[in-house]
Amino acid sequence: MPSYKHIFSFGALSVFQGVTFVNAFVTPLHAVKPSNNRQSSLFVIDFLKGIIPGGGNGGSSGVESFLATEECDVCIVGGGVAGMASALTLLSEESGSSKKVTLVEASPTLGGRVQSDVTEDGYILDRGFAVFIEEYPFAKKLLDYDGLKLKRFEPGALVYTGEDGSLSKVADPLRRPGDLLVALTANVGEFTDKLRVLPLLFHVFTNTVDDLFAEPETDTLSCLKNRWGFSDKFIAEFMQPFLEGIYLAPLEEQSSRMFHFVFKMFSEGAACLPEEGMKSVAQQMESRCEENGVRIVKEKAVTEVIPKGEDSFVVKTGLSSIQAKSVIIATEGNVAEKILSTLPGMKPFSEQTQRSVGCLYYTFDSKAPVEEPILILNGARTSPDVGPVNNICFPSIVSPTYAPEGKNICSVTILKPAMDKYNGDITKLDETVRKQLVSWFPTEFKDDILNSWKLAGSYDIQSAQPSQLGGPSPASVTGGRDNSLFRNRKLPNGLFVCGDHMATATLNGALESGVKAGQAAASHISQQSVELLETI
Repeated sequence: MPSYKHIFSFGALSVFQGVTFVNAFVTPLHAVKPSNNRQSSLFVIDFLKGIIPGGGNGGSSGVESFLATEECDVCIVGGGVAGMASALTLLSEESGSSKKVTLVEASPTLGGRVQSDVTEDGYILDRGFAVFIEEYPFAKKLLDYDGLKLKRFEPGALVYTGEDGSLSKVADPLRRPGDLLVALTANVGEFTDKLRVLPLLFHVFTNTVDDLFAEPETDTLSCLKNRWGFSDKFIAEFMQPFLEGIYLAPLEEQSSRMFHFVFKMFSEGAACLPEEGMKSVAQQMESRCEENGVRIVKEKAVTEVIPKGEDSFVVKTGLSSIQAKSVIIATEGNVAEKILSTLPGMKPFSEQTQRSVGCLYYTFDSKAPVEEPILILNGARTSPDVGPVNNICFPSIVSPTYAPEGKNICSVTILKPAMDKYNGDITKLDETVRKQLVSWFPTEFKDDILNSWKLAGSYDIQSAQPSQLGGPSPASVTGGRDNSLFRNRKLPNGLFVCGDHMATATLNGALESGVKAGQAAASHISQQSVELLETI
């Protein structure tokens, strides 16, 4: 049984690593300032001359070529969805003249957190459970939905409330009028909670995204109780597992603005899975980058960005380097902190808290206990001692291509407190999860779950998304922060930063920030060209 332990670094998506989705490096990109010891550098160069063909005779194919500095107009550091959004924006018709764009990624693949693994026997395992929210504005602008072949979840959720073998349905009668009676009689929360949902829906339907983010900000728990009047029972049974599965943090550490935003997105559109997995999003963007002439460099870790006067930068990638007129740092926030702290005169930055999550995947030959394409929440989760599961899903029911024909796959999301309790003991965690799931479904599935389901993969995602409330740079800013600033410090002219940590902790935030950085870099290059012409 393969076990995957990925530590992601950069961001985007709103991953419901839980319900939304999450953009980053699979292997962290560490910014380590290179040694200034000239003697050590000469030793390395002499060594390379001995092993590179032509290195000892001064030929162009020798060490000089190996260490040559590449030149481009814009160098993008980080190949997640934010970095690719920047590249596509730079090369769009709206950005004017053609530019030479180089994108550098530390890992073997582009996409950051938006990735999937495919097992030898043909199952698709998204790297952390994630869904694609089709109403995200910048996803609609940048992506070809027809090409993704999106498969929709049914609106609402099934909720386990503690009654063995029984799941209650929280339905959406606005989109499925036939579910009105189900919605009113569901054994989740109180009857009055169903009525209190109506003014919340009216609020998000009648306000724009900008309007929602302009409202005074509180934590989400206070918002649910004090503004909307939901009962403790409804919050614990539905809102808590639903929202904590999206934003991977306790409700009191989530932004009320982000709550209203995601509730609007889920109410106006559908949660989906691409037919071939979340990797399809990254693959589509990578293909478009290649078609537009972006030079993509993989498995190259950037160690330093050095300003060279007013008009250029040197991007160091080990022994080689890239000279660019403009640079976009499109990494996860904590990686950006390390790279930018190497700038002359720049002091170290305070780290922004990162949210983590775990995910287990089970594959099996029998039928799924739930044959509706719907999310299943643990509404009886009062502490990790009750059981580690926050939510589950059967991706093969949503999109059959997630499993070989006639087979199924189950995704189990586990939040940080439960992951910390098991401290990497996947065997014990697996055993506890199976015992917990047995109580959720009819007894006919007990033997299969305990003995026949195969643990196909496990993920421990340490940097799943940036925190959205509190800290030096909360990811709850629609429209994105000024890309020429980082933690309110002015960056050298022509240097920009993007990622979900610069906007909202969602896929939309990553894309939006990437587009904004691409526009800023394009404007900078155009201004340089104007100034050059004026000097002639």
